[in-house]
Amino acid sequence: MTASKKPKIQPQASPGPMAPPPRPKLGPYKPDKLAVASETGQNIDACFGRVDKFLIYQLIQSENGPTYEFVEERAGPCPCQDKKHDQALLSQRADLLSDCGLVLAGRIGPAASQALSERGLLALSAHLPIKEALKKLAQK
Repeated sequence: MTASKKPKIQPQASPGPMAPPPRPKLGPYKPDKLAVASETGQNIDACFGRVDKFLIYQLIQSENGPTYEFVEERAGPCPCQDKKHDQALLSQRADLLSDCGLVLAGRIGPAASQALSERGLLALSAHLPIKEALKKLAQK
């Protein structure tokens, strides 16, 4: 009897215990709902952890194509104060927006990005007028 060769097992890279879930691909990605951090209500200009409310927009299919419409304001705890982060408040803030697919803010730090990513949200830092950003997202 001949000895059969055992197949070589190739080691696979482990994503590690802290690996975030896969993010949606940009391009055709259009979240049904998104949150915008804005101090002025006109521009994406606020820090995620310091803004006192988020503007929530919903994707609507219209005769002229998809567009985003304002739905509501959501207020929540501010996790960043005196250049320190309160992790519990950061988690609460991320939970507050967990039904949105995308969060746009003037600034989003690594801890906030991680908290959002753990909930399946894509976080982007942008400095644009809100209308312009929503138009670009709806057209993709």
